[in-house]
Amino acid sequence: MKKSVNHTFRLIAILLTATYFTACNNDEDAVQADTSAEDLEIVSEASFTNTLADEDLEMVELVTEASISGGKTSNHHLPECAVVTRDAENQQVIIDFGEECIGPFGRTRSGKIIISYGGEFNDQMANRVISFDNYVVNNRQISGTIELRNFNRSEEGFLTATRALVGYTVTYPDGNSVTVNGSTLREWIEGEGDGDPLTNVIRITGGYEGTSTRGVRFTHTITEPVIARFACRAQGGFLRTAGIIEMIRKNENFSKERIRTILYGDDICDNTITVIINGREFTITEE
Repeated sequence: MKKSVNHTFRLIAILLTATYFTACNNDEDAVQADTSAEDLEIVSEASFTNTLADEDLEMVELVTEASISGGKTSNHHLPECAVVTRDAENQQVIIDFGEECIGPFGRTRSGKIIISYGGEFNDQMANRVISFDNYVVNNRQISGTIELRNFNRSEEGFLTATRALVGYTVTYPDGNSVTVNGSTLREWIEGEGDGDPLTNVIRITGGYEGTSTRGVRFTHTITEPVIARFACRAQGGFLRTAGIIEMIRKNENFSKERIRTILYGDDICDNTITVIINGREFTITEE
């Protein structure tokens, strides 16, 4: 009889343990389902942050391509309100948007982008570090640095470089901010050196990590090369027209990896992104 009682207690303990873990898993699944809106917000913030960084790089490349002489140089596809000057002593080129300058890409900018070169100003292969001085885009303060290094040629003959975001932060008017760090390889597959920003097409691989405005940590890993078409962005569409990114949301309170898949489309110019969360598809747009 004693053996039977002990056996019964063991069965009860096993059932209670199984019930506990099932309840925990169900609660976790419910929480994951309830945070879909927050996950979409993270995707939107990260995509917007990367678009801003790529737009800044595009302006830097236009200035690098320009023929620089004396203290000032041609704005070279930049708006008239953007003043470009050269600091030969410090090997810097400065793009000054003043207090309010509309464009390029239809955004209102103020403050300065500072480009520090590791070689001659007009050397396309020179490393460059982009920093900011009171730089604001559409009421968002931009800080941190963008580093463009390791220029080379791919086997296909495309110009390549590593883009590193170092503490690249977008601070919103309410004081909340998004910060991104990480490196991607950029291949200039169309438009190199022709001086027309609308023909530039960049193929991007790699990944980065960041922290959202809610303080949530995440990683983005490009699982299928992302294509960035600046002609699409100039038309009001989304810069990234193709590629797949896997987003993992970091949270020590969950035992499961929270993987979200971001689909940029089939290289068609539009302003939507598809995000897959727990087997469900969501569509978001970007400003």
